[in-house]
Amino acid sequence: FGTGRYLLTYLMAGIAGNVMSAYQSPVPALGASGAVFGVIGAYTVFLNRNDWLVGSVGEGINSRLMQTIMLNIGLGFMNPAIDNWGHIGGALGGAAMAYYFGPRLYMTELPNGGRMVIDRPLIRLPRPIERIPDRVGNFAGRLARRIRVDRNLQDRPTPPWQQRQRRRPRPDVDGSIKPKR
Repeated sequence: FGTGRYLLTYLMAGIAGNVMSAYQSPVPALGASGAVFGVIGAYTVFLNRNDWLVGSVGEGINSRLMQTIMLNIGLGFMNPAIDNWGHIGGALGGAAMAYYFGPRLYMTELPNGGRMVIDRPLIRLPRPIERIPDRVGNFAGRLARRIRVDRNLQDRPTPPWQQRQRRRPRPDVDGSIKPKR
């Protein structure tokens, strides 16, 4: 998926789950569980779409994912405090995102006789959107390095040319003529 598509899939699945909950549930709820179900739904679409590459391992993972989703939805029907509509909406939102924007992998022949797997989604996200997580990560890394540098600079003694001359403290004078007891 890559960081950009993964982040967008997670966010859109969360929004889809919360919107589905708002429209279908008698007691709508907000939360991130719909987004988690969306990631599972997206992974299921990825495994089904690229089964030629993932093979029997992918089929086993896909089977366990479907069991997990069905078990969670079954538990949701037994417990009225669990909002199944949010989970179902998130799973459908993640599956839709993976269908349109997710990886569609193909094998191509190279001129030298080798092969390479390429990704050709139905709809490609604009590059600036795909790069948002990388930019945020780079900014956070630079900020963390800057904080470490500043912290190390604070631990060093101040050079003499930057030190201020300290003045002698003035004696306490309160302006009264009474002796202090």
